[in-house]
Amino acid sequence: MAARPRPRPLVDLAAAIGFLTLLPVGRRWPDGVRPRSVGFYPWVGWLLGALAVVPLAAAASLASASAPVSTALIAALVMTVWALLTRFMHWDGLADTFDGIWGGSTRERRLEIMRDSRIGSFGAAAMVMTALVQVTALAACLERGLLWPVLAAPVIGRAAVSLAAWTMPAARAEGLGLSSVEQPGRYELVVWLLALLPFAFAGPDLSPAGAVVLLGVVLGGVIGIPRLLSRPVGGLTGDIMGATVVLTETLVLVMGATLS
Repeated sequence: MAARPRPRPLVDLAAAIGFLTLLPVGRRWPDGVRPRSVGFYPWVGWLLGALAVVPLAAAASLASASAPVSTALIAALVMTVWALLTRFMHWDGLADTFDGIWGGSTRERRLEIMRDSRIGSFGAAAMVMTALVQVTALAACLERGLLWPVLAAPVIGRAAVSLAAWTMPAARAEGLGLSSVEQPGRYELVVWLLALLPFAFAGPDLSPAGAVVLLGVVLGGVIGIPRLLSRPVGGLTGDIMGATVVLTETLVLVMGATLS
C-alpha cells in the first residue's frame, strides 16, 4: 500500500475548493502530490454560505419599510449564486442520477444513462421540483429572520459527501466518484469534525424535542441519502455525490423552515 501523503492543509483546502467550485485555485499542487481534500469538503460549504451573504446584504440595502424585497426573490438569488459557483455540477449530478435510477432496469443500463450528458424527463423533473422546494423553504426561513440554514445547508450537504466517500464503495473502476473514495486518516476526520463543530454551539433555538428531531432527521439524511441513491447501481458515482449534496441541502432547508 502506498504511503499516505503528508497533510498539507492549505493545499488540501485549495484542492477541495478547486474541485467543488469554479474558483481558480487548487488545480495544481506541489511535487505532484495527491491532496487529501475530502475532509475539507464541508469547509467549501462554509465558503458558499459566506458568499450567500452577498445577495442577502444587497437585498437588505435596497429594501425599505415601504418597499421590502421579496424573500422568494432573495432565496432564488442565493440558490443561483450557489449553482453558479459550483458550475451547476451538483445539479447536473441530480439530473443524471434520477435519469439513471428511473430510466434503467439494470445496474449496467443505469450507469450508462448516468454517463449520458443529455437530461431526460426524470432528471428535469427532479431539478425543477427540488429547486422549488429549496427556494420555498429558504424563503420561509428568511421571512422569520433565520440565517443559520444558509450556512448549515451547504456545509452539511458536503459533509454528507465526505462521509459517503469514506464509507461506501465506488460503482465504477474510474470516474469522479472513484477519485474521492478513500479511507480517512485521523487528519481528515479532525478537519471534517472541526467544520461541523460550530453547529454544536450556535445551532437553532429549539426545544429539546425539536433539537432531537432536527438532529435525527438530518443525521438520517446524511447517512441515508447517498446509500439510497447508490443501491440501484451498487456504489457511489460522481453524479450520486452531486445529487447527495443537493438533496441534503434541501433537507436541511426544509427542516429549518418547519422546525425553527
